[in-house]
Amino acid sequence: MKIWRLAFAMLATTVTLVGQAQDVNTCQSIAERILTAAQDHSSDGIDELLAPEFHFSNIKQPIAGKVLKQIIAQMPTITGWEQSNVERDSTGLTLRYIWTDSDSTTTEATFLFNADNMVVEADLLNAEVSIRRATPTASVPSGVNIARVPIEHHGGLPIVTVTIDGKPCNMFFDTGAPGVILSSKYFDHNIDGDVMGGGGRGAVGKGTASGMHHVNLMDMGGTSLTETDIMTSDLSNLETVGVEVHGILGQSYYKDFDVLFDFKGSEIVLLNPDITHQWLLNEGYRCQTVSGVMKGHLLTFECQVGGVPVVLAFDSGAQTNLLASDWPQRHPSTVKGIKKAHLTGYGEGQASVTKGKTTLVLGNRTFKKLQTTFSDVSHLKESKGIDGLFGCEVLAKQKLLISYKRQEIILID
Repeated sequence: MKIWRLAFAMLATTVTLVGQAQDVNTCQSIAERILTAAQDHSSDGIDELLAPEFHFSNIKQPIAGKVLKQIIAQMPTITGWEQSNVERDSTGLTLRYIWTDSDSTTTEATFLFNADNMVVEADLLNAEVSIRRATPTASVPSGVNIARVPIEHHGGLPIVTVTIDGKPCNMFFDTGAPGVILSSKYFDHNIDGDVMGGGGRGAVGKGTASGMHHVNLMDMGGTSLTETDIMTSDLSNLETVGVEVHGILGQSYYKDFDVLFDFKGSEIVLLNPDITHQWLLNEGYRCQTVSGVMKGHLLTFECQVGGVPVVLAFDSGAQTNLLASDWPQRHPSTVKGIKKAHLTGYGEGQASVTKGKTTLVLGNRTFKKLQTTFSDVSHLKESKGIDGLFGCEVLAKQKLLISYKRQEIILID
């Protein structure tokens, strides 16, 4: 009996110590940091929140942390969340949240913390995940500072050739997409386990990841990804541009590079950010720099449309500029030639929209008669404070360079 009482006392002491070490407020702050990261599609600072034993089902560190980062990059647009439950048991402290996306759909997220207030599990999608590798950022051989990539224009959109496991593929070069996505039409789900959840959102609608495809080698102009599992999704809507589209090359692939768009010269140049300014001087370019702000995976700029101040994100996948559907009603004097049209893109299909011509001021440059689509941008406005997008309409008129590292755009003459 004395032995039983001693053991009980030791257990009670252990439980008390765990209770003291685990601080609910601290854990709530950490859970909401991860939700904010998912809202912004940015995994900066995530590693420091994860326990050494952090895992997804049977996936352990360090791969589990990489999986979480890829899921964060591909999350649907989160418009808000609220805590729904707090539980404490022998496994640790569990916090549950209900988050809402831009379509008002709700999903439960669950976070399990150890006694040191570190995350042991983080289930953002309420789904089973089984992924072996997730490293979606390209690398280049040591000493290589520049890569030139030819582009073709289909429907005004930039298409680049990427070699995937020896096969030439057409990839949509889309800075508006957070990560790399392969078309499920051409790439099957070829790894163990299932992947469920959001695949991203376009101007038309929200796409859904249908699986994962393991890639041994992806190469574009000497930049490469190796031994990587990449999400697949139905991208058939993009093939209305008149060419097979095997995937989307999103921001995560080239975020460590400066990216120069030269539509008239039919090329994209990827530069080591440390040599960009000297390279521009050597090329004899005249440049104007416009500072921006990163909001999630998007680089945004203060602009004017018809004299009205706006915050626009740069999106090379935006076939036309994009503003809110009620813009023509709120600012009728800024729009010319209004007409009805259909918008096609990554997501759920076509959308009926209004189009017109606007004038954009970026830095000290004025771009006139830009084709502009007026559609639902609430997913950008509510989560990031972005009023719209500018992309291919400007790229057709202006050579420019975008730097994620310095958060700026350089207009080049």
